Amino acid sequence: MIRARQWQPLLGLLKDHQLLRTLEPHYYELTPAGRRYLTRELTLATLANAPMAPEEWLQHQGWQLGEQVNKRVLAALYRKAEVDFTPAEQIDFEDKGVRLCSDQLVRLRAIEPFSLFISGGALLDAAPWLQALGEVALSARTLHRLGKVLWPEGELQRIISTDCIGAFAELRLTPGTLLVWAPATLPAALQQVVAALPSNVKWSHMTSIDPAGVDRVLMLAQRLGRPASWWLPLALPAIISAYSLPLRDARPWEPSRLPKPLLALCSELVASGGGLSAEVCALAPEWSAVG
Repeated sequence: MIRARQWQPLLGLLKDHQLLRTLEPHYYELTPAGRRYLTRELTLATLANAPMAPEEWLQHQGWQLGEQVNKRVLAALYRKAEVDFTPAEQIDFEDKGVRLCSDQLVRLRAIEPFSLFISGGALLDAAPWLQALGEVALSARTLHRLGKVLWPEGELQRIISTDCIGAFAELRLTPGTLLVWAPATLPAALQQVVAALPSNVKWSHMTSIDPAGVDRVLMLAQRLGRPASWWLPLALPAIISAYSLPLRDARPWEPSRLPKPLLALCSELVASGGGLSAEVCALAPEWSAVG
């Protein structure tokens, strides 16, 4: 119902163009043509008021995306509720010459000094960092420039990787060993570190002993092109007896996925449906590779 006089010119105009018809005094209805007209005008108004597409806005502001951009920054600019980009979106960025970076850190420990050769000719001496801080941290976005890890004294025999920060901090190291912490969500980072090592350097991984941990080791082994190898304490049976807990995940053990040497050591854990965190093993004094 419309009674106000100020609307009468508009009502007359709409009726003149057959966009509105009178049902009874003060009651009106849009004609089919009126509905189409109103829908079109509302759509145009919505488009006119919509924010610019991210690429258009960046270009309008004179901003440029570099070859590498933090993915949280991109997610914010592209108005994404989630930080993760789909594979198709990542490929689209790569086609534009932009690589998404998590900028997480990869941490390195050793009891012997080593150097990092960076593409472009830079040679970074890690000794002062190891002496002062006990470790070296590299941003994931710089790892593609890591050419070689140079071991000046003796021979680098083994790289031990872990996704457990507590184990990384506490694990006892032996000469000729490089310890690497890399986020479980960033397997490519470990792959880049291993690529900078001589091919004869052995690799093992330390993680939780449960079905998810088995998945991580098998996935890393496939990516690295190495045999799956677990870094385990010699006192593992005693630790299992004292600290095993029921699996938190509903997914059970699949014994067929475990190498026989690992299954032999963890048979009690598998039979009881238990798991073991990496942290409870971290202070063990003696270790060996099992695979």
